[in-house]
Amino acid sequence: MKSRRSLSLAGGVLVVAGAALVIFAMRRDGPNDLPSADWREFRSAFISRDGRVIDTGNGGISHSEGQGYGMLFAHAYSDRRTFEKLWQWTRTNLQTRPNDKLLSWQWSDNGGNGRVTDANNACDGDILVAWALTRAAKTWGVFGYTQSALEILADLRRLALVEASGSTFLLPGVEGFRKEEGFILNPSYYVFTALRELDAAFPGAGWGELSAPGRELLSQSRFGKWQLTPDWVFRADNGIVAIAPGFPPDFSYNAVRIPLYIAWEDPDSPLLAPFAEFWKKPSEGGALPASVNLQTDAFGPHPALPGMLAIAKLTQACVAKTPITLSDIPPVKRSEDYYSACLKILVKMAILESRKNLSGGQES
Repeated sequence: MKSRRSLSLAGGVLVVAGAALVIFAMRRDGPNDLPSADWREFRSAFISRDGRVIDTGNGGISHSEGQGYGMLFAHAYSDRRTFEKLWQWTRTNLQTRPNDKLLSWQWSDNGGNGRVTDANNACDGDILVAWALTRAAKTWGVFGYTQSALEILADLRRLALVEASGSTFLLPGVEGFRKEEGFILNPSYYVFTALRELDAAFPGAGWGELSAPGRELLSQSRFGKWQLTPDWVFRADNGIVAIAPGFPPDFSYNAVRIPLYIAWEDPDSPLLAPFAEFWKKPSEGGALPASVNLQTDAFGPHPALPGMLAIAKLTQACVAKTPITLSDIPPVKRSEDYYSACLKILVKMAILESRKNLSGGQES
C-alpha cells in the first residue's frame, strides 16, 4: 500500500512532503547499486576462503553477527557464490547446538583448531542470518534457504522471547538474561527492517509484533545528559527501565547501531533526535567519541570508528531533513577493522533502501 506522504524523485533526490530527505548517489555502479569496490575490499579483507567472517578488531574471532552481516552484503551485491560459502560455514560451525537450530555466537580459530568458544546464541545474529536467508530465497528462489530461516526463527520464538505487561520482548540470548525481577535487554538487537520483512515473509508468526515494544523500550531507555540509550538495559517486571546492573553504563559499540536501524526503517522517527543532538554537540568541540558513560557523561578514551561517523552523518541528515548520498559515506578500507567496515556498508544499504521503505515498497 502506498504511503500517504507525498513522494517524488527529482534529480536523484527523494523528496518527502517537499523536503529533501534521503537521496541515492549516481555513481558508475549505477543509481541503485552499492559501490562495488566496498564489497571487493570487504570480501578480501574480512572473509576467509571457506566463508568465515573475521572480526579483525576482536582478536580474529568469528560470530553469528558477522556471518549475518556478511550474508546480507553478499546478497545485496548479488554474490551468490560467496553467500553460499558464508551460509555453509555458518551452518557447519555455528549451527551446532544440540537442542535447537540457533547459532552459537562465538567461534575462535584457536591456533588452527577452530571451535565454538561460547555456545550461547546472540539473537541479533540469529535474526540477521534468518533475514539474509529470507532475502536470498526471494531473489534466487531457493526453498532450502526459506526452510533454514524458518527453523532458526521457530526456535528463536520458542526460546528467546519473553512476555511482560502484555508485550513481547526479544532477549539477547537464550541463557543468562532472565533475572528474578525482570530481564536484561540489548536495544540494538531490534533490527526493525528485518522484523518487518520477516513478518511479511512469514505471516502469522508475529515478528512484526516485536517492533512496537522495541520502540517503546527505546523511548524509555534514555539516560545521561544527552538522553542516549545504553548498550544494555534492565526492564523490571513493573515496567521500569534502567541501565543494566553489571554492565558498563555506556552508549557505545552496541548501541551505536540503534539510530542506524531506526533510520533504515523510518528516517522521520522522533527517536533519532537525541542521537543527532549528541553527535552535533561533541563535533563542535572536537572528535566524536566511540563511547560515553551515561552515569557520568564522560567520554571514553577512543575516538569513534569511521563506521560510527557514517551512522552519525546519516542520523543528522534524517533529523535535519538534508540530503545524504552514498558518496557522503567514505569507502571501505583495509586499514579499518571489520566492525567499522560493516557499519559503512549498512549505512549505504539504509540510504538506498529507505527510499523504498518510505513508499511502502513501491516506486513513485
